[in-house]
Amino acid sequence: MRSWNPTGFIFCLFWMISNVPAGLWAQSNPPGQVIDLQAEYTFGGEITFQGRILSSSPVAQALVTLRFEGQPGSVGIPAMFEPEGTARAVYSLTEHPLRVFSNIYYRFEVILANGDTISSPEALLYYEDNRFQWQQLGEEPFEIYWYNGNLAFAQDILAAAQAGLLRAQDLLPLPSPENVKIYVYDNPQAMQAALLLSGQSWVAGHAHAELKVIQVSFPHGPEQRLEMERQIPHELMHVLLYQAGPEGYDHLPAWLNEGLASITELSPNPDYRILLDSAYSKGTLLPFASLCQVFPRDANGALLAYAQSASFTRYLYNQFGKTGLEQLHAQYAAGADCERGLEQALGSSLVIQENQWRQQTFTENLWLTALEGLLPWLVLLIVISCGPLFLAIRALRRRTAPPALNQ
Repeated sequence: MRSWNPTGFIFCLFWMISNVPAGLWAQSNPPGQVIDLQAEYTFGGEITFQGRILSSSPVAQALVTLRFEGQPGSVGIPAMFEPEGTARAVYSLTEHPLRVFSNIYYRFEVILANGDTISSPEALLYYEDNRFQWQQLGEEPFEIYWYNGNLAFAQDILAAAQAGLLRAQDLLPLPSPENVKIYVYDNPQAMQAALLLSGQSWVAGHAHAELKVIQVSFPHGPEQRLEMERQIPHELMHVLLYQAGPEGYDHLPAWLNEGLASITELSPNPDYRILLDSAYSKGTLLPFASLCQVFPRDANGALLAYAQSASFTRYLYNQFGKTGLEQLHAQYAAGADCERGLEQALGSSLVIQENQWRQQTFTENLWLTALEGLLPWLVLLIVISCGPLFLAIRALRRRTAPPALNQ
C-alpha cells in the first residue's frame, strides 16, 4: 500500500491552477458585482432605480438599461455613483410616460476605471397605479382589482367577464386567455388620469390588449350593472382578438375591431339607434371606407362611428352567420386591406354591403322620409284641386235639383 505524498499533491494542484486559461480564470474571479437592486416610484412622477456596486476598482461610468413590456428595444439612463458604492438613476414619468399596469425590466451596467465591466442580473418592476389600495379577487382566467366596493361588487364584475367570454367565443372561435387583469376605478376622472399619463384619452374604458389589462369605471346607481355588462365584454373582445393573433390584430379595420367588441356587449348602448336615425335623417352617416384606419377624433364623430360599426357588424353577422365573421376576421388578420378583405371573405364589395346595410337598417324610415319630402307638394295639390272639384259638384247639384213650384 502506497503512502500519501503531500508534496506531490501540492505540485499537481499548483500546475493545474497555473495552466487554467486566462478567460476562464477571469470568469471565476469577476471584477465586481451589483447587489441590492431596488426601484421605487411616484405614479406619474418619477422612478428611482438603486443598486450597490462592489468592486476593488473605481467606477468610471454607470447606467441603468430599461426594457418595457410590449415595446421593442431598450433605453439607457445614466446613474449617479456615490462614494459609499450606491448608484442611483432617475426616470421621469412626466417627460416619458409609461403605460400603467405594465412590467419594467431593468439592470445596472457599470464600466470600471480599469476597463472591466459589470452587469447586474435583470430585475422586474411592476408599474401600477399605486394611488389606491387595490383589493383582489381571482378566478381563472380573470383577476379583478378594485378599491371601492364590497366583495359582491367584485363578484358581479367577475360574472360579467365570464359571460362576456362566452359571448365572444359564440361569435368567433377564440381561445380562452390567461391572466386577464381588470382594474375598476371608482370614477371616470381617476381612470382617465391614469390613461392620460400614458398618452391615452378614453371615456368609458380601455384595454391594453397586448398586456391583457382592462381599465373600466362604472357609474353609481341602478345603471351600474348594465355598464358592467357593456364595458367589460367590449374591452375583453379586444384582448381576445389580440391574443388570437398579435401580428394580425393591427390589420383589422377599425370598424370591424370596434364592431366586434360592440356586439359582444351583453347590454348594448341604447343611444346608438338614436344616433343612427338622426345621422341618417340629416345625411351625415360616415362612409365605412373612412372608418378603416381610425375613428374621428371629436366626441360626436367617434360616437357615431361606434354606432355605425356596431350596427354594420351585427348586420354582417345576421346575413353571413358565425362562419362569415370567422372568414372576415381571418382575411383581415392575414393582411388583406379594408376593401379586399370583405370581398374575399363574403364575395361582395364593401360598398355593396354598406348600401344593403343602409337599406335594411333604415327601411322603416325610407317611406317616412319620402312622405315628409312630398308633403308640401301634396298639400298644394289638394288645395289646387279643391277649387275645380267644388265648382263641378255645385254645377252637378244645380242640374239635378227639382224645378221650383209656382204659387
